[in-house]
Amino acid sequence: MLKRSTYAAIAAAIALGVAGVVTTTAPAGEAERGDASLVRTDNGTVRGTVTDTVRVFQGIPYAAPPVGERRWAPTAPAKKWDGVRSATEPGAACPQTGSLPAVGPKSGDEDCLFVNVTTPRASSTKARPVMVYLHGGGHTDSEGAMYGARRLAAQGDVVVVTVNYRLGALGYLAHPDLEKRGESGNYGFLDQQAALRWVQRNAAAFGGNPGNVTLFGQSAGGYSTCAHLIAPSSAGLFDRVIQQSAPCTSAMGQRDREDALAAGVATAGVLAKKHKLADWRTASPEQLVSPFGMGPEYQPVFGGELLPRTPQEAFATGNFNKVPVLQGITRDEERARVYGIELGKKQATGDPDAQIDESDRRTHLEQEFGKKQASAIAARYPSSAYGNSPAAALGAALTDGNWARQSVDSGRALSRHVPTYTYEFADSTVPWYADPNYRKPAFDVGAGHTFDLPYLFELDAYQPLSPAQRGLSDEMIRIWSDFARTGKADWKPTTPTAPNAQALASGPGGIRPVDFAAQHHYGFWISLR
Repeated sequence: MLKRSTYAAIAAAIALGVAGVVTTTAPAGEAERGDASLVRTDNGTVRGTVTDTVRVFQGIPYAAPPVGERRWAPTAPAKKWDGVRSATEPGAACPQTGSLPAVGPKSGDEDCLFVNVTTPRASSTKARPVMVYLHGGGHTDSEGAMYGARRLAAQGDVVVVTVNYRLGALGYLAHPDLEKRGESGNYGFLDQQAALRWVQRNAAAFGGNPGNVTLFGQSAGGYSTCAHLIAPSSAGLFDRVIQQSAPCTSAMGQRDREDALAAGVATAGVLAKKHKLADWRTASPEQLVSPFGMGPEYQPVFGGELLPRTPQEAFATGNFNKVPVLQGITRDEERARVYGIELGKKQATGDPDAQIDESDRRTHLEQEFGKKQASAIAARYPSSAYGNSPAAALGAALTDGNWARQSVDSGRALSRHVPTYTYEFADSTVPWYADPNYRKPAFDVGAGHTFDLPYLFELDAYQPLSPAQRGLSDEMIRIWSDFARTGKADWKPTTPTAPNAQALASGPGGIRPVDFAAQHHYGFWISLR
């Protein structure tokens, strides 16, 4: 099996069965006799799946299971194995509820620290660039295996590694009781570092170049790449960074250490009371997870030894891991969120035809930006300018205020120190969810959050790409893999005074320079500061 099944409902995805570890007595020496399905890693030999275009190896442990005494502890090395380990099925996803489509499967298995490797089948005289992908999902959901990388690997001529890392409370809970074992709150981040070290040791075995590693991620995974730019202990583990929907200077990608510890105490208290636990640390995985977007905020924790500076502080001083950066957002990031708000209204009212109205628009602007600024924002983004759609107007305001402004700021800050390129995913005809239960809303979701992902990966949760979308996908794969190969994009780099962004859309003229700051009213937003 090379991919996960489509998720069945917005409230509860189908729980997916995962095959256990299978070993055989076949001698590891077969890997040295030309069997393309066998690769010898530093812990043992794995047998993957070979297709016409790629070789795929799934469920390879890069660390010891974080169970028992290893729960809420730094990542430990994986044990070696004898014989040949089957790598034809994904390993378990880290614990999560699986409550939203396209986000992740239901899982309660803490033995989940696996990587998946996809490499071109064709032989090469040169070691290929390696691209290590960190999935999104709010640091509470998702997994590496759902991101099929066959086209990215084959067309881009790169080795792609997708990673599982601890999520939610198991990955990012900070608490004074856990400090006795070292700095708490960044266990998922430590897992990512362990995966990057695994890549350094094993990339060559899969035909990859450990001296040319691109770390890339979307949303929570993108914010994780920001943290790796800051972490002194991540130095030398990667050579380029691609950040998708994750402007580094955004507050969405970081937590203050003191705030995180206080939040952890509160969360532990709720856990103990809700589940009648004498010691909250004995909670089961199922008790520690919450529906996507409905529990505590989990992000990397800054202010300790691991992440001593925030991105803002690091970029201001130049004290970070300096590598070329490709960064960007989707043109309509928050329209996906507004779609979720509309679904919530339908559920709350029992009216399947309920839509976002003017009252909803004003309420959410006030909740997001405060009453004082909401009036100015509502006037700047009237529904009349968006096809008389309050939902579209709300999505535009939230996108520009929460994403575009920060993208400009991040690009400017980074470009003072490293080569930086900015893009905007702007396709207007993105593939919708595959599950027929998810009806399109009355307003145009456009290039919303996550809708760029099917252009880079094979994702079951979305409908197939159209021929025009497939053309854009080919171009994006070329841009991403070329950047991994050279550290450059084929448009003007961002500078401290000019974003120089490139729009990425399908159709004639779809890939073109765009005045990103003007398009997203950057001047208006900085006037509100």
